[in-house]
Amino acid sequence: MLLHFFWNLIAFILALSILITVHEYGHFVAARFLKVKVERFSIGFGPVLWSWRDSNDTEYVISAVLFGGYVKLFNTRKKIASCDEERNQSFNCKRIWKKSIIVVSGPMFNFLFSIVLYTLVFMIGVPIYKPIIHSVIPNSIIAQSHVPSGVEIKSINNVLTRDWDAVRLEILNSIGKEKIIISATPINSTHIKTYTINLPCNWFNKPTNNKDPIITLGILPFNTHVLPILSGIQPDSAAQRAGLKIGDKIISIDDQLIHNWESFITIIKNNPEKTFKIIVERKNKILNFNLAPDKKHLVPSDKAEGVIGVFPKITCIPIKHHAIHQYGLHLSILEAFEKTWKLICLTTNTLFKLITGDVRVTHLSGPIAIAQGAGASAQSGVIYYLMFLSLISINLGIINLLPFPTLDGGHLFFFIIEKIKGKSISKETQSFGYIIGSIILTFMMCLAIFNDISRLW
Repeated sequence: MLLHFFWNLIAFILALSILITVHEYGHFVAARFLKVKVERFSIGFGPVLWSWRDSNDTEYVISAVLFGGYVKLFNTRKKIASCDEERNQSFNCKRIWKKSIIVVSGPMFNFLFSIVLYTLVFMIGVPIYKPIIHSVIPNSIIAQSHVPSGVEIKSINNVLTRDWDAVRLEILNSIGKEKIIISATPINSTHIKTYTINLPCNWFNKPTNNKDPIITLGILPFNTHVLPILSGIQPDSAAQRAGLKIGDKIISIDDQLIHNWESFITIIKNNPEKTFKIIVERKNKILNFNLAPDKKHLVPSDKAEGVIGVFPKITCIPIKHHAIHQYGLHLSILEAFEKTWKLICLTTNTLFKLITGDVRVTHLSGPIAIAQGAGASAQSGVIYYLMFLSLISINLGIINLLPFPTLDGGHLFFFIIEKIKGKSISKETQSFGYIIGSIILTFMMCLAIFNDISRLW
């Protein structure tokens, strides 16, 4: 448990340091190009751990708190310019379009960094799983549209879906719509059949143990490795005392249907010594049992966790469902541009749907969830960690373009107002804007952290 925590922490700090450096380097390059003096380039805040000054009198700093960074530009509002040369190097003395380029270059470098990462990923080769439906959850949204199992999803809303990531992307883009159109074909067949899926109102916001939009619709992919079927039971365990046997398939726990092993084991872990009514399928017969997980104390936190002493059945994905997406340099760049653009559109659409209520604020994730994602992707391999970095880089770029005064988008918003009015915005107005922006961002961060903690429990 402790090792897992430190692994996530290291992967998170590494990801954050890389992305902040890229973002601030964008501001730095634009400032240098437009002849603005850079006084300090800092990764992190707080006490300085390391510093170095170059021939242009720019100080490069690494500080103790790595949750951020900044580029300090020479500004005659704060310092008195002693000559015309200093005024020419001052940020606030530059024309509005030049200041706007400097401000927007940070987020743009995040997007460019995503393209670079995806280019590397596509050149190395991305392992994918064809979007073949393993089974359909009874009474689900998909089941009501009579979509059969064993078919491969070829497109959603006329957008080609080569893998499950593409399927997820199009389903998420369909949040707020009344229906989606799925084109599918049986395996080893060219006959394509179209299905119209009617989406209930707020279907994505309904309470569920799994936030994967594919499973929420009722599709169980063929890339499910771990099944809710018992392949082993430890002697004198809670499972053995309850009467469970190897080969039993978990159907439900306390009248809650179980579709995957993760949801089942999460309920067990979070409820030590609670007695559950569990339904299993054994040799085509439905049986009922009472199961009370044993209590296990974790070291060093001494937190109690439920255990029942079982092992799940792990299935291998058929080789025919595997594929590798690998391209040369030219095609990799084109694929990277397309992938980055789709993720930018998805993120902006999701933000808009948070405002309209089509997506609940409970779906917001904070630093804990990001750290977990960093650790999991790093553990899966370099390719997955690079894709994770790309996704977070895109999110960082878009968030910084939001029109809050403490962000790049806020500065850009002030420049637009300044251009319309024909004069600079007063310091009092800017200070008030910074206070309001800070309050909103702090609230959003607290909400995201609360969501993270809620998911842990």
